[in-house]
Amino acid sequence: MAGIKDVAAEAGVSISTVSYVLSGKRRVSDETKLKVLEAARLLDYRPRRGAAMLRQGARTRLIALSSPMHSYTDYSNYAAFFFAVVGRARRYHYNVVLLMDENEEDELLRMSYSGIVDGVLLLDVNTDDERVAHARTSMVPYVSIGCAKDHADLVSVDTDFEAMGRMAIDEFYRLEHRNVLMIGAGEESYRQGSNFLVRTRESVEMRAKVLGMHLDFQYSTGDDAVHVEEVIASAYKQTPGITAIMAQTNISHMNNVIGSLSIRGKSIPGDVSLLALSTFGNASVMEQPIDEIPMQPNQTCSRGVDMLMDRIEGRESSIGTVELIPSIYLRRGSVGPVPGRG
Repeated sequence: MAGIKDVAAEAGVSISTVSYVLSGKRRVSDETKLKVLEAARLLDYRPRRGAAMLRQGARTRLIALSSPMHSYTDYSNYAAFFFAVVGRARRYHYNVVLLMDENEEDELLRMSYSGIVDGVLLLDVNTDDERVAHARTSMVPYVSIGCAKDHADLVSVDTDFEAMGRMAIDEFYRLEHRNVLMIGAGEESYRQGSNFLVRTRESVEMRAKVLGMHLDFQYSTGDDAVHVEEVIASAYKQTPGITAIMAQTNISHMNNVIGSLSIRGKSIPGDVSLLALSTFGNASVMEQPIDEIPMQPNQTCSRGVDMLMDRIEGRESSIGTVELIPSIYLRRGSVGPVPGRG
């Protein structure tokens, strides 16, 4: 069995450098880190504890859930994802180690190579997520709940946000709306590549263009009434004829959208149709319940755990596979025909 000296020789680095890479005790350049990890995988090397467990055929019964805390992430309903993962993992008699450091790559490496965990789940995945690259050199399987651009080295599962965007636009088009406003999340989340936001927006914009609809896009600047009013005012100044609004924000924000429209004497759905995207099935509790195309954290996270267990047990899906959970439309009467056509 290969030892740490063999890995060092294969990678062309010192033994201490190999130790630093695998333990995460010191920062090592990405280039050197990649050399060491590729050498370790080539030689099937693991630190003593991990190797011993492999020889014994043992499992740690632990999986790592990596969900970095980004400054732009809305955590108001994030517990739904965590509890869905934990609940599903318990069915397999597994416990979950939660990693939430925004710069946790070294900790992921340490866990992957030390035998602490049997597999890794990625959550809150960006389009160009650095964690995805670890799957290529990891000694334990990775599954991504979220679809990065480069997903060739792992299996992924996510809500079909492209279908969500098309579904929203098609519903408005069917009801003869031609001037539509989309309110997205904060601008920083798009700059950082929050994958579900980027994918939904691109799908909405593409579908609206195909159908010849006029689409305005506004970033959310805050959930409170003052910031929401500024966004609505700006949108109607640019396009006074807006008759349909979709918002990929949250319940508090959309309640204030309704308030801002009410100030203008606009009713829902009589004057303006309102649709929520990527919510959690909870728009029914609003003072005026609204239609929504929700995220489905229980379905996506449960499926992610199932896929990881398949890989841990050797029942691997094809690497690079992306499984999309179909979007669903929940009708509550807030989307209607364009005014004068009902």
